[in-house]
Amino acid sequence: MKYILSIAIASILLFSSWNGKHLYHVSNLENEYKYDFAEVNMIKYGLFNLDIWKEKVFGILEKNVDQFEINASDMSGIKDQIEIYLNQLYKEYFESGKLIDVLMEAQAEDGKSKSLGKMFVGLFKKNIEKEIQKIDFKSQIPTISQSLMNELERKIPEIKAAISESIGDMLADELGEKKEDPRMPYFEKYGTDNIQATNTKLIRKVEDTIEVKEQFLIKTIGGLLISVILLLLGMKTLNFKPSMLWLGLICIISLTLGLTLPMIDLDARLTSVDVSLLGENIHFDEQVMYYQSKSIVDVTRTLLEGKGIDLKIVGILILVFSIVLPFLKMLLSGMYLYLEKMRQKKFVEIVIFYMGKWSMADVFVVAIFMSYIGFYGLLSSQLGDLSGQTSSSAIDTVNYSKLSSGIIFFTAYCVLSIVMSTLIHKKMKRDIA
Repeated sequence: MKYILSIAIASILLFSSWNGKHLYHVSNLENEYKYDFAEVNMIKYGLFNLDIWKEKVFGILEKNVDQFEINASDMSGIKDQIEIYLNQLYKEYFESGKLIDVLMEAQAEDGKSKSLGKMFVGLFKKNIEKEIQKIDFKSQIPTISQSLMNELERKIPEIKAAISESIGDMLADELGEKKEDPRMPYFEKYGTDNIQATNTKLIRKVEDTIEVKEQFLIKTIGGLLISVILLLLGMKTLNFKPSMLWLGLICIISLTLGLTLPMIDLDARLTSVDVSLLGENIHFDEQVMYYQSKSIVDVTRTLLEGKGIDLKIVGILILVFSIVLPFLKMLLSGMYLYLEKMRQKKFVEIVIFYMGKWSMADVFVVAIFMSYIGFYGLLSSQLGDLSGQTSSSAIDTVNYSKLSSGIIFFTAYCVLSIVMSTLIHKKMKRDIA
């Protein structure tokens, strides 16, 4: 019976390990798709992209130019202004006699009046005054105004075209040469040429990957849970040492998955942004404000690769107390059970029963939960402040942050390792007594 139980537990642990390995690879693939989706939809390519704003604003201006019309009241106002201007012109040049002076100056500049005497100049000036008075320019002002208005109405299509051309030139000057989209490498990676097609493909890939990941996750957790149950039920049959050996293997599998799988997904997005400008709606689709998903190993690597000495120190502490020490504790626990020489070494006892307490594994679990609560609350609060609707804008936000699968296995390791250390310690005390 003992051998059958051992074979059953071993088979289930192999099954869990195999599924755990695939869970790790699928999780990495899911993370890659999510990071790519976050990158191509970053807010810097949308709401914070000045070129897009220019295109949208100039587009609205061009649309308004096409709708440009002068109604009857506008035409009447323009005509009134033209008449006011012409009346001012009449008073300034005709009534004051300034027009004659201007004409005489023009004649003088041409050299035609240099040979004339003052008497002839005076006669010439009087004759011009009489002729100008006959013109009766003031009575012609309404007719001239109407002629100008008719010409203006006829030229409206040309005015539209000129304004539209000016806006186009302005846009070309502002944007310069058409720049290549910096997201093009991502488009090429997924065999697309635009953001819409890339998003569609990435969303489908993420959904398919999550479905596969959940299957491996259920099988891995189920296998480990069944192994623990069999171990608890068959501890008397297996005897103490083999039971602790199997429990140690379960701890190692849980620890490995807990360290390598993502712990928290931080995902803050603007689902939609609508801004009203000049009576037109400017719309931005879903944009990612922030996305991070890392395992303990990823965090440690990032800290160790950081430039600051403080980051490196924290990275070394996490590496030693949350990665190296837990594995060392599991290894020495097995050797302590089966090798008499190891039980006589004080260093081994210190690592298993005392230094193990300095392991940051359990502290890390609490820190992860607290960080999740803190980050989730902070992001929700900030997004809540952004979200809302006014007369000129509407912003919808969403917080997709969640705990990930790594926290499940890391918590399982913490609980099982504490149970294992306690059982071994009690057993050794009884044997000594």
